[in-house]
Amino acid sequence: AMAQHLFGPVPSRRLGISLGVDLIPKKVCSLDCIYCEVGKTTGLTTERREYVAFDDVAGELLQYFANHDDPDYITFSGSGEPTLNSRIGDVIAFTRRHKPGIPVAVLTNGTLLHDPEVRKELVSADVVLPSLDAATEATFQKINRPCRSLDIEKVVQGLIDFRMEFRGKIWLEVFILPGYNDDKADLEALRSAIGRIRPDRIQLNTLDRPGTVAGIRAATSEELA
Repeated sequence: AMAQHLFGPVPSRRLGISLGVDLIPKKVCSLDCIYCEVGKTTGLTTERREYVAFDDVAGELLQYFANHDDPDYITFSGSGEPTLNSRIGDVIAFTRRHKPGIPVAVLTNGTLLHDPEVRKELVSADVVLPSLDAATEATFQKINRPCRSLDIEKVVQGLIDFRMEFRGKIWLEVFILPGYNDDKADLEALRSAIGRIRPDRIQLNTLDRPGTVAGIRAATSEELA
């Protein structure tokens, strides 16, 4: 049978050959970002559930491991926010048990890291790539259109707390949208928040494919510089 919850392996600039694991149906997320390439969020929520059954994913992973070369990374990402799956910690533990040699990466919007349980479940990953596009509430609302239960200070504090507990690498992704988060006040707020979070790396991204909202454009390389 075709795997429903695995994708790739795909060559990735940052992670080499990466096998994707998608634990969330399209498109359940805690944010509805105006630049999202997956599309509009249809289930805006911070509620954690077993959206995709653990047993299904475990079975697909075993099948994959039995029939393919090991990828460079196993990467949790895909159609929604992976930390919304209440069993992500169990799936990470499962891959660790069966393939202790393959490092684990988690692409997350970082909004659930204020939950101690989520931090505990991600602590055994090797690399966590959270997003932070804004450090002021107004810009957070404008770009990320969060679930009502979230505010930017809670999100930033979650990232700071995770940094204290996590021994792996944090590569923070900042998506630059001209006219939205590139003025002096926004950049200074971001710089200050990043100083408190202390990621190992900061990766600047910009629009690659059309987002969900008209009239947004990619930053030029000069703007990114």
